[in-house]
Amino acid sequence: MKIDRFNIKLKQLLGKNMKKVIAKFLFPFRNKFILFNVSNRARTNQVNLNYWSESKNLGDLLSPVVVDYMLSLRNISSDKKVKKQRHFYAIGSILTAGQQDAVVWGSGILNASLTYRLEKRKLDIRAVRGPFTRAVLMDYGYNVPEVYGDPAILFPEIYSPKTVSKKYKYGIIFHKDYNLPSLTIDDDYTIINICTDNYKSFINRIVSAEIIISSSLHGIILAESYGVRAILLKPQIDILKYYDYYFSTGRVNIPVAENIEDALHILPPELPDFFKLRQKLKAAFPYDIYN
Repeated sequence: MKIDRFNIKLKQLLGKNMKKVIAKFLFPFRNKFILFNVSNRARTNQVNLNYWSESKNLGDLLSPVVVDYMLSLRNISSDKKVKKQRHFYAIGSILTAGQQDAVVWGSGILNASLTYRLEKRKLDIRAVRGPFTRAVLMDYGYNVPEVYGDPAILFPEIYSPKTVSKKYKYGIIFHKDYNLPSLTIDDDYTIINICTDNYKSFINRIVSAEIIISSSLHGIILAESYGVRAILLKPQIDILKYYDYYFSTGRVNIPVAENIEDALHILPPELPDFFKLRQKLKAAFPYDIYN
């Protein structure tokens, strides 16, 4: 995983207005690097998978795992040489985390304040995370097929936990930017840390709980993908991406817990049927860009 601490600090110092200036300045060079990380150069004659790697957040780090799995189904190497340089967006709210001309498979937008970064790009869109992302992209003039799904829903095909015994009533997952509250944890609860790159351990912990309470989007997605009902703990920022996911599964009336105590009195939403979503998402995978 590439972590560029200087790049993170620079973004914090710049603020929103200066970010727009920097984005405009970098636009002509956008395809030479990954997302906005100018120190992470894109490879020539290869498909460059763009994903957020500047912090250890499992949700972002699932992207290469899922893409490698899809490629393995046709015995294709992610390092395969191709006719020209390409950029590929898969898991994550990265459509506005960069400005590359890219092929999009399952990505989403983060919030409305960043949509100016969608302008004047060449996006070949095969699938998006949900209908909110699709609507925004169409407003910017892009052709967006009605194919939805965060590619993390494919994870049960990639990894099967060895045991599924329930050790806890609740598993609690906080978003990486969440200000942790003071909790009195007893034998009914376990805290599951999203700030990891060990997806097997993370998933093992999820399936050891009867119910997941999560302010992390991929905590919700992975839990539901493995058949564990989940309650959304109100995120401190960027709630749009959560509804983008829920709406992709056909669910529109989702309860949101204000805090942990509130979550203990909420009935988790019914699990969605992922079968059709998975089939359409897999059928939309852009194998052609690896030719």
